[in-house]
Amino acid sequence: MDYRGRAFRLIQRISRLAWRALPLLAAGLSGGCATGGEGTIRFDPVGIYTVTLASEGRVSEGTMEIRGHPGHYRGILVAGGISARIDGVDTGEDHVRIGARTDHGSLILRLARDGDFLSGNWILGARRGTFTAEKHPQRRHGSGSPDSSPGEPTAAGPVSTGRSSRLPHSDHDPS
Repeated sequence: MDYRGRAFRLIQRISRLAWRALPLLAAGLSGGCATGGEGTIRFDPVGIYTVTLASEGRVSEGTMEIRGHPGHYRGILVAGGISARIDGVDTGEDHVRIGARTDHGSLILRLARDGDFLSGNWILGARRGTFTAEKHPQRRHGSGSPDSSPGEPTAAGPVSTGRSSRLPHSDHDPS
């Protein structure tokens, strides 16, 4: 018997085994992913954040508020001279990507997540910098429900104008 005949039969056996195992593999994968099972942990980005943007030796502080539900997140980001309408949020187990619109174009935030702390970078046209955000504890009373419109006063108070700007690593009083 030549080696081509053996190889052909071996490939046929492997193929039959693979087709038999495919339904089991598909059932195992869909059970963990489609239901959001124990293995799939998604970050809930809804909330109010204290944010810091840094670029070109300047640091701007402000706030970010995200509202909505998966697939329909919206919000507002105000820091330094930037005011942006958040129009998309993609979350994963350990990352968040936020898209927003400003008067100067599209703002993109690519962030890593550690608990309620986000850090990464921002891109606005040719400008780039670093970004950090810390999520405030959620308060769920008054008009501060996650489904309220962005920019409305919440139980935690109105969104800050975020106009403070200081040099990085400054020992100056930020007030």
